[in-house]
Order: sequence, then structure tokens, then C-alpha cells
Amino acid sequence: MFTEENAYHELTTAGALAAASRALKGFNDPLAADCLRIARELWTRVKQPERDTNEGDNPRRPPFPLMRLEAAIELLQTTGEPEYSDAIKGLDDSIVAQVSRVGWLGARSLALIKDPAYTAKIRQALRGYRTKVDALEKETPYGLPYKPQIWGAGWEIQRFGVEQYYLHMGAPDIFPSTYMLHAINFILGCHPGANNASFVSGVGAKSMTTAYGVNRGDWSYIPGGIASGTALIRPDFPELLEWPFLWQQGEYCLGHPTSDYVFLILAADQLLNSE
Repeated sequence: MFTEENAYHELTTAGALAAASRALKGFNDPLAADCLRIARELWTRVKQPERDTNEGDNPRRPPFPLMRLEAAIELLQTTGEPEYSDAIKGLDDSIVAQVSRVGWLGARSLALIKDPAYTAKIRQALRGYRTKVDALEKETPYGLPYKPQIWGAGWEIQRFGVEQYYLHMGAPDIFPSTYMLHAINFILGCHPGANNASFVSGVGAKSMTTAYGVNRGDWSYIPGGIASGTALIRPDFPELLEWPFLWQQGEYCLGHPTSDYVFLILAADQLLNSE
């Protein structure tokens, strides 16, 4: 058994358990209660580490104070208790300063925090962020910011789409739904390179049916597997080969790659069938 002290992982778990508690209520009440109890314990226990766990680790991961934001939002939505709303309001300046990272969480919080000053501050920051996103969108023909590294950018595009959903739902007059839909289009084939296959194996008229998973030695695929997709061969050659051992193009991965894709499809169904 491996253990660690990692504030980001523990606070992320707290938020996930608080959300799970809501989902389980009425279906498995004892388990829902356990989830909420553990979420509260983690929220109370996790302190700022001596060294910021984000150092050189993940450029999208916020500094420690903002690591508490998502957990606070989930706990507030689950319990309605003022401790969590106070914590969120206390992060207003940090949200503004890091709006490109956590603006989607700021948007989520707007419906929960009944404070005009807080709302005005967050909405102003979101308007500024929308301007930046619009500028990045104009740099490519794909309708979204696209800053590829050497490996495929599909997973980052999906994460961008999920965040855009929350930005649209929290501030629909500022953020449209189009950016989220463009992210789905990108994953399903509207991306650079001669090979315009969907990155989702078995989904789309043409998809990645040679991928890097437990199946790679068979030159086969796992239906629903989400690959990272088209890689960038420096300086400017987009490549997506049909070869099972190129993990930087065809690797399957659980976590955000899978959950983000499923989330985006369900979100698109909700938005397109309610508008």
C-alpha cells in the first residue's frame, strides 16, 4: 500500500466525495453519509504544505489556497453551510488573479454565493478572460485555443471543453456554448493533419482503431478508448499514424481523458436539447 501527503489530491478527493454524497443520497444513504464525513475530515485536516505541490508539476494546477476552491464549492452545494461560502468569498481576489485556471470554478460559485460584491468581482474577471479566449480562438480554424506540445493535445482540449461548459452555465451572457461544442468537434475529427479520425475508438465514421493500450500488440482497439490524438512533429507537422506503439499519439488513458469525454457528450445533449 502506498501513501502520500498531497494537498491537491486530498482536496480533490474531498470535492469528489462531497459530490458523490449528493448523488448517493436516497439510493445508499449510509454510503452517502460516509462520503460526506470523509470529505469534511479532509477539508479540515489538509493544511498548506511546506513546499507547494504544484512546483514544476502541473501548469494548470492552481496554488494551494485555490486548491480548496473546488472542494468548498462541492461541500457548500451539498451542505449549504456558511463555513464553505465564507471560504469561497475569501478567495475572491485569488480567483480574479488566476481566472484563466479557475474561472470555471468561479462561474460555478456564482449561483451559490449570494453576495453582490463577490458576484460583480467574479463576473468582471470572467469578462476579461472571455476576451483572452476569443483572441486565442482566432489563431486557429478550430474555434478554440490550440497550443499543441509534441504529443497529442486531445485531452487538454477536452478539459478546456468541460471548463467552458461550466463557464457557460454559470455566466451564459458572457460565455457561449460554442467553445464546448468546438472541443467535441475537435476530438471527433475536426483537427489538424491528414488523418482526421476521431480520437475516440469506435465513435465516428472514422476513428482510431489502432491504439496503445493492453491491446497494442494485437493491432486492435478498445471501443470507447480515448487517445491523446494528433501529435506535433516540430516545427509544424501534425502526425497521427496508424501504429500501435506510439503512446504520444494513440495512448488510452482513464481519468480526465475518459471522464471529460463522457461529460462533454452528456453536456452537449443537455444543451442542444434544451435550447
